[in-house]
Amino acid sequence: MTDGLLGDEQLTGEVVGTYLADTRTGFGVIELQLDDGEGVRCVGPLAGVREGDTLRVAGRWTRHPRHGLTFEAVLYEQLVPTTVAGLADYLAGERFSAVPEAVRTRLLTTFGSGTARVLDHEPERLGSEAGIEPEDAAELLRAWAGARSLAELVRLVEPVAWPRDVVASVHARFGPDAAELARTAPYVLLEAERARFAQVDALARHLGVEAGDPARLAAGARAAVVAARTRQGHQHLSRAACIEATAALLGVDGILAADGLERACAAGALASEELEGAPIVSTPEALATEAQLATDLARLATAERPRLAPLGAGLDPGGDLTTGQRAAVEVAIGAPVSVLTGGPGTGKTRTVEEVVRAAESGGHSVALCAPTGRAAKRLEELVGRPASTIHRLLEARPDGDGGFALRYGHAEPLPFDLVVADEVSMCDTWLAAQLVAAVEEGAHLLLVGDPDQLPSVGPGDVLRDIVAAGVVPVTELTEIHRQAAGSRIVALAREVLAGEVGPLKGVDGDVFLAEEPDRRRIVPRVVQAVAERIPDHLGVPSEQVQVLAPVYRGPVGVDALNAGLKAALNPGGGRPEVSGFHVGDRVLQTRNDPELDVANGDIGSVVDLDAKRGELRVAFPRGEVVVDARGVRNLAPAWAVTVHKSQGGEWPVVVLVVDPSHRGMLWRNLVYTGVTRARDALIVVGRVEALRAAATQDRPRDRRTGLAARLRAAVPDVATAGG
Repeated sequence: MTDGLLGDEQLTGEVVGTYLADTRTGFGVIELQLDDGEGVRCVGPLAGVREGDTLRVAGRWTRHPRHGLTFEAVLYEQLVPTTVAGLADYLAGERFSAVPEAVRTRLLTTFGSGTARVLDHEPERLGSEAGIEPEDAAELLRAWAGARSLAELVRLVEPVAWPRDVVASVHARFGPDAAELARTAPYVLLEAERARFAQVDALARHLGVEAGDPARLAAGARAAVVAARTRQGHQHLSRAACIEATAALLGVDGILAADGLERACAAGALASEELEGAPIVSTPEALATEAQLATDLARLATAERPRLAPLGAGLDPGGDLTTGQRAAVEVAIGAPVSVLTGGPGTGKTRTVEEVVRAAESGGHSVALCAPTGRAAKRLEELVGRPASTIHRLLEARPDGDGGFALRYGHAEPLPFDLVVADEVSMCDTWLAAQLVAAVEEGAHLLLVGDPDQLPSVGPGDVLRDIVAAGVVPVTELTEIHRQAAGSRIVALAREVLAGEVGPLKGVDGDVFLAEEPDRRRIVPRVVQAVAERIPDHLGVPSEQVQVLAPVYRGPVGVDALNAGLKAALNPGGGRPEVSGFHVGDRVLQTRNDPELDVANGDIGSVVDLDAKRGELRVAFPRGEVVVDARGVRNLAPAWAVTVHKSQGGEWPVVVLVVDPSHRGMLWRNLVYTGVTRARDALIVVGRVEALRAAATQDRPRDRRTGLAARLRAAVPDVATAGG
């Protein structure tokens, strides 16, 4: 059977055994006795069911390596018995244990087989006809709603085809109230982690909400701002741009869109302020975070007694340093906040190493950090000192509402005299604000990065804004070191930045060009290169090769590349799997998880799995972690990743796919970022003309941010320095 509950195959039966119920993840393993008497093992989000429950489960059949044929449930619907005897058994279950037995008996005696109808539609009769006290009636209705809420929500959203993960997310956030909120205040459901405006709006419109409904207009205005932040990385929109985006999103005129903006601001869902004489709009949290980041940078930059400054008199940087590197060391020691930038081969890491050495020689404590585990591990290996993710440095933990609680901040600063943050171009405004807030006044902060790389995935353009503000010293390293001077990778990166790529041939030093005009052959050529040619000719195993592409979709996007590479390098072949992952798969973390110390963009390898519990053991750069059934949904295949997701990483060999079909993403900073991920060899597969075209497309710095302006206002008189 394939109709009904979200289009999956369905089974109906009674729960006759519960083998596992993990209330933390919601994962459960049960035995379901079907109507024909057959017993079926079911796994999935079933932790809330009880023996004796009658269920309709939706999902698919799988084969467990030990337990054989298993039904993997995606959702379940609680079916209420229709007979008095069945209702008596149902109400005697654990779920109704807080309801006195006498109350349950009176309920069935009064309403008999009509009990379900009364509880669903006529609850006032519990007191007027059955004489049940208000507190007992409330507990009875709470337990009844809890048992039926998911099924009710599923039926409600089925006509607008909500994805399964959105249904689960909304139910997890609102529980028994989800269905009622969907009917009476649908836009509140946007508070759920995975709910998107288009999905909630489709439901609201299906349920009769008018296009110009005030709640819809206000929700649409906020959604327009949130979309601009998450998709384009803007910190804010101008008031005019917000009205225009709201009108386009809702399909209404500018007058109604402006009304929605005013309503959203009045309700506190959005906030408006003047920035350099122009009105801007964003979420209150976004504006407050950016303002706080500027205030804290100003606090640090204007400290009267920087702790490392006394070291400057006797400073003797290593003799192998260039003039620019020496200047950077002196600035980092003398100034409480400074920035170190430069492209590949210019010696940023060697400079950091010298700054750390100088600080430690003076008895000062040092912390090294980076936005991702991969970047932190690389920093640790190059500098020879422990390094951590920024989340781990601040001792971040989930706060239960989808965010993080941090140990270190204004109330308890970090206990270090020098904090070095690498790959700052990857830091969005929120992460940068948390780090800067935790640095104690008088301590030094050295921000290291390459502003020519892609900006952060999250909102903001922190590194570029700090450099552009001109209120803290910035040292840019430009001299290529001898060991990198002969690298064609470094030369190509510079050519891309200059906007003119020189001649490329099949083999050009450490750059290899695999020109392929036939788009249909690109994926097979990449697979052959990774599986055979690179290991055979360069001596680099496949696991040290990373494939990059600008986009996910299309015939030569990340999705197609992942499918081809997976089939060649680690086919399933009937082996145990969890959500399509097998031992040996390369995976990408898509959300920050400070509890596991893995960050968005970290790449690891599946080393073990537990199909029964739906768990994976993954080796990430910072060590092995167990990813539970809920966390697995935050993993994606990583045989190939987008250039955006590769930021902060470096691999011995990188295969960069460029094709004219990627033209919407072929920008100078994207190709530059992809090229500079390669350490020893770069293989370019596709069309060199696409690479050259990208080098000429200097994408305008169109992220709407206010950090530079706020910094100039907060630190008007600080002189800058640098080389």
